[in-house]
Amino acid sequence: MSQQKFLLLKRLVGVLLLSLLFLFQPAPSFAQTTQLRITSIERYTLPTIELGTAQKVVPGGVNDRGLHLGGIFSGLYHAQGEPENVFYAIADRGPNSRITVGKERRRTFAVPEYNPTIYKLSVAGDRIQIIDATPILTSSDRPVTGLPNTNNDEFPYSYDGKTRLSLNPNGLDSEALARAIDGTFWVGDEYSPSIVQIAPDGKVMHRLIPAEMTLSSDTDVRPVLPAIYAKRRLNRGFEGLTISQDGKSVFAVLQSPLDFPSKNIGRASRTIRLLVVDTQKLIPVAEYVYVAEPASSFGATKQGKIKIGDLAFVNPATLLVVERTNKVAHIYQVDLSSATNILGTRWSDPHNTTKALEALTLDRLKANSITPVSKSLLVDLSQVPEMPKKIEGLTIVNSKAIALGNDNDFGFNRFDAKGRAVNNNLPSELLILRLSQALL
Repeated sequence: MSQQKFLLLKRLVGVLLLSLLFLFQPAPSFAQTTQLRITSIERYTLPTIELGTAQKVVPGGVNDRGLHLGGIFSGLYHAQGEPENVFYAIADRGPNSRITVGKERRRTFAVPEYNPTIYKLSVAGDRIQIIDATPILTSSDRPVTGLPNTNNDEFPYSYDGKTRLSLNPNGLDSEALARAIDGTFWVGDEYSPSIVQIAPDGKVMHRLIPAEMTLSSDTDVRPVLPAIYAKRRLNRGFEGLTISQDGKSVFAVLQSPLDFPSKNIGRASRTIRLLVVDTQKLIPVAEYVYVAEPASSFGATKQGKIKIGDLAFVNPATLLVVERTNKVAHIYQVDLSSATNILGTRWSDPHNTTKALEALTLDRLKANSITPVSKSLLVDLSQVPEMPKKIEGLTIVNSKAIALGNDNDFGFNRFDAKGRAVNNNLPSELLILRLSQALL
């Protein structure tokens, strides 16, 4: 080999090594670190309750297949004025799973009659007690159910995956909860995705869905959210939701980046959308960019594993956010005051496929004059002993205490030959963390 060829080869190898070094460098964290010390932990467990018993408040009853009530901390909220040991909680669409039938993966619903219900809870000793249960109903007093709405969702099947079930445009995959000072509830839904206002008696008052979307529902449906939200990743709609103290603003965040402009770009993105809704006008008034931490911060290898768990309101410019994988969770304090409102811009346009928000890196966000919300790590929950997995509920108890709840996915693994649940006894837990410094 001539010296000239050798030098050229050496240069190419050097470039390749530098490229590989850049490729495998961990992505930078977006959050600052101002962790608070936990001074004490209180832990409460929901006792075993048959799902059929818990659903007796729903007209018609259900065959619960031996399942237990679970998943009740998909959403968690402590309302101002209530005693500090009283909470509101909501489970998601009911016991479901994905199984393979032939060569097809199917979404199964073990109890198709299951209906999302808002629970009022109290905690004492080490137990969670259900004080009240309010099923969510349509305008004509029918259960909304937890079944998918449209062909944009997964088609539902029976528990064994053999019988296809009907879609239900009223169905809710309820994943977040807040209670306003007027007694109404607000729920984040993953299907449309939608933001739902519910009367104190459980009737759906309004359902806000993405523009350009139609839903033949037995409720007041308003297509007022940015149309691009219909591009949500399957089963990753509105996961976090909270409300301001004056009840005028609802804050809702998607669980993950949109699958936009393509699935591959969305799964690699760190850009998550946070929406603010005027509760009087029932329209969005702001949309912000929340930048998730790199997967490596959670010990994960794929960015698509990072997701939002819930939101909590601190003040009009400050929220708490649970960011997590199934195994690890962090709580961040988020500041909206300097963030760019992208509502109504090209970044909310589903037809803008050439310059999509989800495709922008941190540098490209800056180059496009987009300032995300700032964030600081408050609590690394992986440092909490015996921390439950899948933290999906977050609420503020007082200025120096927060409450967290897990989603135990109804605590079952599979069904036996007789169609009865094989339960894993994974409990639903509520934890109250006492903090060294005040949040408010």
